Amino acid sequence: MDKLLDQLIIRWEQAFDDIKNLPAYKAAVKTTQYAENTRYNLEKFDKNSFPSDGALSNKKQSYQYGFNDQGLPCYVAFNHDHNKLFWEGYYNYTDKLAEYIEFNINTGTPSAITRVIFENGRKVLTQRLFVNGGGAGYAHLKDARAELIRKYKENADSFFLTASRFLFDQEGKVIRSEGIHITPGIGKYTSHNEYTYVDNQLDKIKTFDANGNGRLTFSRNRDNLSQEALVEKLSMAMAQEITNTLHHQEINEPLALLELGYHYADNYLPLLGIQTQQQIAERRDKGELAFITDNYLDAIIDISSFEDLFAQMEQLMEEKSDMKIGRTTLTRAAAILTETKLFGKIKTTGDFAAFAIDWSIEGHSTEHLVEILLECGVKKETITKWKENKLLVSHGK
Repeated sequence: MDKLLDQLIIRWEQAFDDIKNLPAYKAAVKTTQYAENTRYNLEKFDKNSFPSDGALSNKKQSYQYGFNDQGLPCYVAFNHDHNKLFWEGYYNYTDKLAEYIEFNINTGTPSAITRVIFENGRKVLTQRLFVNGGGAGYAHLKDARAELIRKYKENADSFFLTASRFLFDQEGKVIRSEGIHITPGIGKYTSHNEYTYVDNQLDKIKTFDANGNGRLTFSRNRDNLSQEALVEKLSMAMAQEITNTLHHQEINEPLALLELGYHYADNYLPLLGIQTQQQIAERRDKGELAFITDNYLDAIIDISSFEDLFAQMEQLMEEKSDMKIGRTTLTRAAAILTETKLFGKIKTTGDFAAFAIDWSIEGHSTEHLVEILLECGVKKETITKWKENKLLVSHGK
């Protein structure tokens, strides 16, 4: 499997010359449509279909997709307005290989590559490379290709790499895939997926790491839940399990604040930070910021009762390239906990509040923190009271 990753790096080096192919693929465009986010993940392409990850529009938006005379996407362009960066890419299809190559036009660097290999019409292998930073690095070396390539290859955090090989049953259904990955900050690791079917339809995919730890990464939406219904159902299930988790902790004082800490675009299974009435009073007396805690529970929330819904949420975020769906789910769960006061199962203060937050990007001003608290079900009169009591003061973290 290591060779599959080596092949990706070699293909990436070769792709510097392929930027010259862009005009031909752009010229092959017969129709054009637009989207707010990415839409066509080549790993979902097979010989029969190529589903779009969300809606397309005739109205000009951030992503431009061009389709060839067969109705397949063949060209894509998008930009980053703030940083004045621009990307273009193309899709190429043959009997044995489908390939997507994307370029950072500012630097000429291939920023992403996806390859799907077919044997006898079956998808047997996928490979994916993404350059950290979208290929915008080492812009000063854009005219010194050998040096630019060397810089990228010497940096352990340059590439996200993954390769997956698929195994089939006698009926031709995928029953297992084996993967190898390199992720910045983590390094190289392996995984495998196990596939289950119901009525000949893919029903679940469970992903296992090298130690045998597994989690559900795909669940068929059998109930055809809308996004809004999925978020509401998952939020309620998550709120109930958070309450169960707290119920098994030794909390002797009334709870005043409950933080659902998460990491945007990465981890939406919240870390629970608790503060009792007494702890809040002590922090206020010391002049410390009441809403920032280091008192996080070691207990991990058991998702077994809602793992299907959680997997469906993650799928939806990927398909729509919309990480806000996860944030909305946690915010709604926090609102349920605030409004029900932990369903009355745990002693709380009269102005108890639960709130979902990623401190690395949110809540860096009193005004923004107030917005988050209001989203999480805290009443305006409670906010006024906290300001009068100096619980809400200007801060940063």
